[in-house]
Amino acid sequence: MPQSRLETAFWTAAAAALLALAVLGWWAWAAVAAACLALTALLPAFTAVSGLRFPVRLTVGVAAFCAGALLFGELGDGYEMVPWWDMALHVVSMAALAVVGTALALLPTGGARPRTPVWVLATLAFGFAMMVGALWEVMEFGLDAAFGFETQDTGLDDTMWDVIANAVGALWGAAAGAVALVRGRGWVPGGLLLDWIALNPVLYPLWSGPFEAGRRPLPGEDRALQRGG
Repeated sequence: MPQSRLETAFWTAAAAALLALAVLGWWAWAAVAAACLALTALLPAFTAVSGLRFPVRLTVGVAAFCAGALLFGELGDGYEMVPWWDMALHVVSMAALAVVGTALALLPTGGARPRTPVWVLATLAFGFAMMVGALWEVMEFGLDAAFGFETQDTGLDDTMWDVIANAVGALWGAAAGAVALVRGRGWVPGGLLLDWIALNPVLYPLWSGPFEAGRRPLPGEDRALQRGG
C-alpha cells in the first residue's frame, strides 16, 4: 500500500479511536489520547514545513510509544502493574534514537559509503542516543528538584537502571542501523533507516542501496564526493 494511503488509514483509525473514547465518556482517556495524537502530529507538521518525509511505521511507532507511556503507563497504572515497563520504553526509545543517529552520521557523505568502517557510524549513533538519554535524566532531576515531582522516585537505583536500559537500546539500534546499511533491512528497527533514506533523496543523493560488505569507495568516488557529487 502506498505511503499516503497508509498515513490516511492511520490517522482515520486514530481519530475514530479518539471519538469512541469521547462518546463513551472516558474524558481523561480521551484527553490523554488527544495529547498523544498532538505529539504524533508534529511529524506531518514538520513535513509540511521542511518537505522531509517520515516513514509511516515511525509515525505509528511514535503514537504507540506515547500511548504506552501516557495512556497505559500513567493513566492505566502500567508502571505499577508491569515493573519492567519503564525499562522497556527506555530500550525501545534508545533503539529508535540510535537509528536517528545513524541517519545523521550518514549525512556528510550524502548517502555514499564513508571511507571509515561502518562500525564508526554505529559508534556515533550509539553516542548520540546515549547523549539524549543522559539529557533526559538531567531533565527528570531538574523537574524533581524544582517542582517536587517524583520522576526519579527511587533515586540512584532508578537512574542507573534507566541508564543501563538506555545502553541496551542504543547498542541494539546502532547495530541494527549498521546491519541495514551493509545488508539491507536486517532486524528492527533498521528498516526505519532505509525507509527514511528512500523517502528523502534530497538528503542522500549518493545513496545507491545497501553497502557491499567489505567494499571501500573507489578513487573516482572519493573525488566525486570532494567535488560535491
